[in-house]
Amino acid sequence: MLSNENFIARPLPTIAFSRGASQLLNNHIQSLGRSAALIVTDKNLAASGVLEPVLDALRAANLRVEVFDGVEPNPTDLNVEAGAEKLRALGDACVVPIGGGSSMDCGKSIALLAANGGTVEDLQASEPADAQAPIIAVPTTAGTGSETNNACVITNTRLGRKTYVIHPSITPAFAVLDPDLTVGLPTYPTATCGFDVLTHAVEAFVSIGANAYSDAIALEAVSKVAENLRRVVADGNDIEARSQMLLGSAMAAMAFNVSGLGSVHGTGHALSARLNAAHGQTLATMMPHIMEYNMPQRSEKYAQVARLLAPSGPATGAGAIDAVLQLRSDIGIERSIKALGADDDLLAVLIEDAVADPVNFTNPRPVDAQALEKLYQAAW
Repeated sequence: MLSNENFIARPLPTIAFSRGASQLLNNHIQSLGRSAALIVTDKNLAASGVLEPVLDALRAANLRVEVFDGVEPNPTDLNVEAGAEKLRALGDACVVPIGGGSSMDCGKSIALLAANGGTVEDLQASEPADAQAPIIAVPTTAGTGSETNNACVITNTRLGRKTYVIHPSITPAFAVLDPDLTVGLPTYPTATCGFDVLTHAVEAFVSIGANAYSDAIALEAVSKVAENLRRVVADGNDIEARSQMLLGSAMAAMAFNVSGLGSVHGTGHALSARLNAAHGQTLATMMPHIMEYNMPQRSEKYAQVARLLAPSGPATGAGAIDAVLQLRSDIGIERSIKALGADDDLLAVLIEDAVADPVNFTNPRPVDAQALEKLYQAAW
């Protein structure tokens, strides 16, 4: 009952959604009183030509623009530290991450580190001062939803493990959602990013932190994935499907910002860090097994997911797992852990990494090392 619930919805960025919205970045930068922008992106996107119209529009508005293209697919503390140096040299600027979740997370962390100095580990071991550079996040994938929140996943190169940078001051001031920027994304990352949207929505819905607010948003995001992910994988030029997935990505993140996630991410983070595999792919590998593990606590909620993912199938928890398996197969991301390149001796390392991941705290069923071993073995 809603009268018995207690939750906090964190502030969201101002969301600017439209085709061509990225051409108006100068208005947002100037509204924040800044005259320069540090574009944070990866080398592939920088070389693709996607950024050129955006950069041209910023320069035409007489803004100083620097590009940091040192973001790796699973961004590291070293990426953040290099970008922070560039931001400090630029001075009074906005940070504008353009790209997928890696660019979003790296850009937000750069803003925080530039204001504090030191290393990423120093940030994580202290109570850092607020970021001084406002952030305008521009996703080019429909996946992480990182443009909506104050959390970053950064690989610690010393530990070889994914860690978190979280601070209220790095919630973007604006999230600019331009579906046109997602059209050029190839089929495989379109599929894996889209599966990330689904995982965010389903994990938010079944989390121990779920509530009426997050449930409503999460179910709408599941519906958008059900209706559009196969379409956009089949035809990357389907602008309506691209638009629906981009909005669904932001909505799924709005849900988990309130509720938390679970052990699909807890196990997937370890896989992507150790194997340098696509984040959404590792989630696809683990999700059916985590759903089965959580079923005793969340069968009724999984049945609601089944109704959205496969309306003609059984509205049961088992039906939800079958629907996830079918979607995973239909979009071409059915992979075992072994197929992702893991050797048998990696199992103990994965378990150690996953046990340490706090995202497991909001999984509907507690996990320990023994449970994680069985889950990884099931997906091997």
